Amino acid sequence: MIEDYFNQKNKEKNLENKLPFWSMIKNELKNYLVDTSAKVFTYAVPMGIMEASRGLSLEQVLQSRASVALADSVLGRLYGKTLNYTRKKFHTSNAKGFKSYLVDTVTMLAIYDPAYMIILKSAGADWNQIKSATAYLTGILILTARPFSKYVLDNWRRHWKTIR
Repeated sequence: MIEDYFNQKNKEKNLENKLPFWSMIKNELKNYLVDTSAKVFTYAVPMGIMEASRGLSLEQVLQSRASVALADSVLGRLYGKTLNYTRKKFHTSNAKGFKSYLVDTVTMLAIYDPAYMIILKSAGADWNQIKSATAYLTGILILTARPFSKYVLDNWRRHWKTIR
């Protein structure tokens, strides 16, 4: 059984090594677009509503959402790759239960809370607005990170047939 596992891994590695350079670039670009679009489209409206309810002006909300979309052009794939790593490290790739919830949630919080604080600061929010909005973001992510990764991101990846 262990030999079968290692033989399969060696076959996968050999296949990866034989792929032409442009095919690998195309595959990585597809992964990037899938991970980024899933994050941007899922959270744009609910987060804009939350920011407005926390006292940010319409101009600040629009600037924040534009900044987040730009940030997600980097963070979306970074989150996807980090999620792949943490799921593999903690053996939760196809698992259910609290451990999977915890791994997915902590991974998202570690990527997005610090970045969100920087985005709000650059949008002109004061420290009290930043603390309040980030606290709400944390609450939202605690409730939605696992459903997002399990039902949106994983399904979006399956739909577009991207490598996890």
